[in-house]
Amino acid sequence: MTDLKITFLVAKHEFRAFQENGLKIFVLFYVLMVLGVWGSNYVQLNISSVKNREAKEAIDKEWKDQDRSNHSAAHWGTFLFKPVSYLSLLESGTAIYSENYYRVEAHKRPQIHSNRLPDLEAFMRRPDLNTAFFFQWLMPLFVIGLGFSCISSEREKGFLKLLSVQGASLGHLVCGKFIALYLAVLLFTVPPFAVILTGLVFENEPFNHLVRALCWFSLYAVYFFLICGVVLLISVFSRSSWSSLMTNITVWILCILLIPKFSSSAADGTYPLPSYHEFEHNIKTGFDKGLGDDGTYTVRSEMYLNKHLNQFNAKTINELPENIRFALDLIQAEAYENKVNRLYSGQIERKFEQQQQLMDYMGIINPFIAVRQLSMGFTGTDVYHHIDFFNKAELYRNDMMNRLNKRELQLAVSDQNHESNRNFYKSLPDFHYEYPTAGDVILHHIISVLSLLFWMILLMLSFRFIIKRNNF
Repeated sequence: MTDLKITFLVAKHEFRAFQENGLKIFVLFYVLMVLGVWGSNYVQLNISSVKNREAKEAIDKEWKDQDRSNHSAAHWGTFLFKPVSYLSLLESGTAIYSENYYRVEAHKRPQIHSNRLPDLEAFMRRPDLNTAFFFQWLMPLFVIGLGFSCISSEREKGFLKLLSVQGASLGHLVCGKFIALYLAVLLFTVPPFAVILTGLVFENEPFNHLVRALCWFSLYAVYFFLICGVVLLISVFSRSSWSSLMTNITVWILCILLIPKFSSSAADGTYPLPSYHEFEHNIKTGFDKGLGDDGTYTVRSEMYLNKHLNQFNAKTINELPENIRFALDLIQAEAYENKVNRLYSGQIERKFEQQQQLMDYMGIINPFIAVRQLSMGFTGTDVYHHIDFFNKAELYRNDMMNRLNKRELQLAVSDQNHESNRNFYKSLPDFHYEYPTAGDVILHHIISVLSLLFWMILLMLSFRFIIKRNNF
């Protein structure tokens, strides 16, 4: 009998044993449980989506139908909304800590950490009940329950020597057991996979989101591959099923509970974020006193006004009409506020990125962290997407304020301060947020991707080594 036939014979026998032990009922119960939670979350998400859309329509209508002066409109402001993505049904991530809207207002900006994410992995201790929770936390326990005794029980019963007499090797046994265990685990993922993809198509989600969903399920196919391999590897080295079970449970506690917690605490402690009040103080001081040699607010204002004297046929600032001087001052003040805010917001972003990079590096030690990072990335619920939405909303806000201030100057020059602005507000472009591509997510978390590749290679080399070095 060829090596391949022996391997498949072992796999077939093991899979039949799984079925006799109630695999079908177990899979059915698990799938119904996952779909039940998914259905409940879908209803809640659908309600949030409707409220989000209604709020956006009402605020957009109020903004475009107003007839306030440009300066009053800038202070009245509006809101920008992040669209609700049904990918969050898979993984909630930091979405439960961050806001999905951005307040647009003159001289005031919501800060990226105003609603602070104090412990970026706090949900590892209190995970939200969704598909990722079942895949990340519970599936390893199910795999342990199915596979902890796959090899060790054969050793206890004395079947290993019997199999060797029949021409089977340790390689045949391990490969066959792995194939059966991995196929059994994949049965848990097929129904959720089909339902999620159907739901994304039904909800008319962008093609980018379908690609992200495929990447998300592919990620967990790799995750389950690693889990199955580790469980079997422990079973091979264990002298009894009891020791195999205890070792597997210990590894689960370390990888799923303890190491992620210590890693998140280390990231937050190594790269701490400043307080909101400290950040606001830096912004105010930077604007009033200037950055570097830029000079104080008064100095900057006078320099800017002096540059535009010839444009308005004036020799001194006092000769400029008051409304023109006011409009010019608004333009320079807003531009400098943007410069100061960008400087200190950039420092906050770098802190977040350093925290996330440390977590990515911890994925080399613990593949669960790498899976967690990529899982949030593909569903658009990680810190990277929170920052991306914030920055795109900030760019839109700055452009809008610049348009309003230039409009104020235009009306001041034409001496038409009482002209209706309604048509101008309607002409302003709408804000549309688009998620980065799946390729951008992979590049951003390339360390996590490489760490998973490293663990897969290490696992396969480990099996190759014990198969070559050990006999029955």
